[in-house]
Amino acid sequence: MKLANGLNLGSVVAEIVNTRASEDIYRGLHFPASDIPKQARELYLVNKIRVLYNRDQETARLICRTFDDTKIPLDLKHSYLRAMSPIHIKYLANMGVQASMSISLIVNQSLWGLVSCHNYGSGMRISLPMREICRSLGEIASSNIEKLINISRINARNTLTKASPKNSPFAYITSSSTDLLNMFHADVGFLAIRGEARTIGKLAAYSEAIALLQYIRRKSFPTIFHTNSIVKDCPDINYPPGFKILAGMLVVPLTLSGSEFLVFFRKGQQKNINWAGNPYEKKESAGSNYLKPRSSFKRWSESVVGMSTDWSEESSKSPSFMLFE
Repeated sequence: MKLANGLNLGSVVAEIVNTRASEDIYRGLHFPASDIPKQARELYLVNKIRVLYNRDQETARLICRTFDDTKIPLDLKHSYLRAMSPIHIKYLANMGVQASMSISLIVNQSLWGLVSCHNYGSGMRISLPMREICRSLGEIASSNIEKLINISRINARNTLTKASPKNSPFAYITSSSTDLLNMFHADVGFLAIRGEARTIGKLAAYSEAIALLQYIRRKSFPTIFHTNSIVKDCPDINYPPGFKILAGMLVVPLTLSGSEFLVFFRKGQQKNINWAGNPYEKKESAGSNYLKPRSSFKRWSESVVGMSTDWSEESSKSPSFMLFE
């Protein structure tokens, strides 16, 4: 039985518990978030336990009492007996999975992750008491995850509140520069206010940073903007030498006009991502919009350059001390 966890908006990292259950080892492999489409995520929010006894078992037909009943679509999203999507059945078949059960991990009313149990031999029935135990365990895990996230946010903000209050925003930022960079996991930053720009931390890649600073002033972002690939998400930047060091940035406007702001930069990192199959292998059936799942889940490696680490949700929220306007 395989347990996979770590679902998020990006990719899913799998862990395997019983290495004898499958010839393929999924530990540490990434699954693209598109493997779980939007409509499936909505179902996981409603049905916290989803069970498939046997993927080869024929789907039962629904029989209406009268023809008039067919005029009203039947909503089965609250039903344990709701059939799985044919695409999902094909997906499991390509993995060699015969039966499955998933437990939703819901944090702040959003689908944070899944515990996905796979059986590779034959069909497997899960009793109602066992399903209810799994539901309870999932709710306990979800509650603890939410508490840990909230604690990390509180700790990050408490670090800044320990700084002595200053009348000057520049002085406040200067005294808190190390804490700010640590809070946002950034390499360098700028505070742009009252027509001046003050460096936060030790300035790296001077020319690149100045070019980005001028770009942000020109754009005047009215809301928080973040990217882990400046080259990809900001193609209108005019910087002929190209960005060799800085790859990610987080812009936090301090005024509604966006003329005053905080910006944090991250250096690019080269990393290798091991996927469960080629995530770019998407096939559509001829003459239809039917999207087939990828045929292989064998390890597929990709080298990524020119990108920073992703900005977390905590890094995308404006800290409470930013009340300079």
